[in-house]
Amino acid sequence: MDERKHLIYEFTRSFRYLVRTVRQDFAVEFEGYIPYNEFTVLRALEDDRTLRVSDVARRLNATNSYVTLTSEKLVQKGYIIRERSDTDRRTVYLTLTEAGINLVKQMDEIVYAYYDKTFGNISNEEMNSVINILKKFKPIERDIS
Repeated sequence: MDERKHLIYEFTRSFRYLVRTVRQDFAVEFEGYIPYNEFTVLRALEDDRTLRVSDVARRLNATNSYVTLTSEKLVQKGYIIRERSDTDRRTVYLTLTEAGINLVKQMDEIVYAYYDKTFGNISNEEMNSVINILKKFKPIERDIS
């Protein structure tokens, strides 16, 4: 295997390991809260508080049906409200409730503490380097924030 192929293999293996480990860790960290996939929908609503299902899907790089299914669970739990548009019945809006806002704040603290601990041995300069490298990927040309 030539060096470039080996490096690509090692990079993708390390990246997959990181993603898998973070998901597993969040399952533990979020015990007693909501699953990570539901949290991401709430988080997508955090800044605007009300968005169309299609806008949430775009932010998450997900399908409308995924957001619809996930949002139904969040409606049942009282974290969001789903409302159809008065002018276009095909358009559905999702709005964070106060309970949803509070939950996002609590879970954001858990996420920040986890990442702070996990990446504690990485300097700001190293972190900026990794961010800049990740932004060079063609599949990640969209906003990743």
